[in-house]
Amino acid sequence: MIQKDKILKSITVFGGLQFLNLAIGIIRSKLAAVWLGTQGVGFLGLIVTTFNLLVGILNLGLPTSTIKHLSGKSGNTLSKNIRVVEILSIVLGLVGGLICLIFARILSENTFKTTDYTWAFQLLSVSLFLKQISSIYSSIIQSRVNLKHLANANIVANLIGILFTLPLYYYYRIDGIIYNIMVVGLVELIVFYVFFKKLKFENAKISEKDFVNESKEILGDGFFFNLSGNLTLLSSYLLQVFITYYGGMIILGNYFSGYTILNTYVSIIFTAMSVDYFPRVSKNKEDIKAMNEEVNFQIFIGIVLLLPILLFLLIFSEIVIEILFSKDFLETALYVQIAVLGVFFKLFSWSLGFIILAKGSRKMIISNALLFNVLFIVIHILGFYIKGLIGLAVASNVYFLLHLLWNYWLTNKKLNVIVEKKQLKLYFYCSLILLISIVINYVALDSILKKAILSTILVFSSIWSLKQMNLIFKWIK
Repeated sequence: MIQKDKILKSITVFGGLQFLNLAIGIIRSKLAAVWLGTQGVGFLGLIVTTFNLLVGILNLGLPTSTIKHLSGKSGNTLSKNIRVVEILSIVLGLVGGLICLIFARILSENTFKTTDYTWAFQLLSVSLFLKQISSIYSSIIQSRVNLKHLANANIVANLIGILFTLPLYYYYRIDGIIYNIMVVGLVELIVFYVFFKKLKFENAKISEKDFVNESKEILGDGFFFNLSGNLTLLSSYLLQVFITYYGGMIILGNYFSGYTILNTYVSIIFTAMSVDYFPRVSKNKEDIKAMNEEVNFQIFIGIVLLLPILLFLLIFSEIVIEILFSKDFLETALYVQIAVLGVFFKLFSWSLGFIILAKGSRKMIISNALLFNVLFIVIHILGFYIKGLIGLAVASNVYFLLHLLWNYWLTNKKLNVIVEKKQLKLYFYCSLILLISIVINYVALDSILKKAILSTILVFSSIWSLKQMNLIFKWIK
């Protein structure tokens, strides 16, 4: 019951505070769509993906390793570990920024088929340095499972950041994207440092010997987390470069806007999982009973929250896209309408994926990541080759279904994770409802009848979800 209370709290408290971040994100996307156009949004997507890939490669997995190593620790041991990761973040930030600066011309040529954006990567070297440090302060706060602090820090950073985004996008257009990344990086560093200081950790001195020993342990785990995470970033980068080369910036802009809607705006449950679920699982990884309870309730609460949201997006995707972006992005609607099923599959695969990260061996983590990132690229390129944007949507569904099935088998056979039959049945029936809704939306010719049927499904699903939430609150009380 205590674990259920924590899961629900992580979603309601952090998720509720995230709505302001969501509103800020909507404003930022709308400005990008109006002032930059589909090509500008395509450029934004590719430069952000490239930047995230550089950050991921050059941080050596330190943020994720920080969460794992600080979770459950206290006192002088905690203070020493914090001091170690602070020093490591500065060193990695300086090295990473220097590498980005030196290879700016090569990065521009390989990403955009031109050296015209060498200056952009030179400026991003500063952003990379700032990001390496701010991400560690964010991870330290997260390791304390202090959701309110973490959510408030994100909100403050986003509120201040949007004040700079407005003039930078308006006056500098596409170039403003680079300036914005730099400024937001500085804002995030300042804000997360301020919230980190509010936690009032002890000032610990650490010897050179202790620093070396702790660094080896933290970076040792971080290397494998980093390799796993960077394979995901690399596969996303390669796919976007492929789309750019063979489809152009307009198609990339439509793909990126659809991806943003499904993986950013429909992300409260996934944000809660990464912020709170992973530290709890890491802390209790040896308690199989507690872990199984965590997994089952995480899947259940995810179903309850996601099903009506995805059905809503399926029905009203065109309106949502016009509000978030503009009429120029309406081709994105069909991508969203098909790919919502993949997001639902992602709920199940992610719930089990965090167990693999927390409890699996390094070999298991790397081999799993390697297998599915190769599959990601192959399936999506094949989908794009066959049917363009629609093919990418179908590919997303196929990929997450395979990911779901494999993670279920792997965690069940190798890590003793048991998903209860009632959860499996519920998940199957809800997936079927979503699939039937997608088919109706795609094949029905009468738009009025189609909307009526789908709206009826949405209403009943929403009523069911509200009833389940009411029961959950009663259980916790």
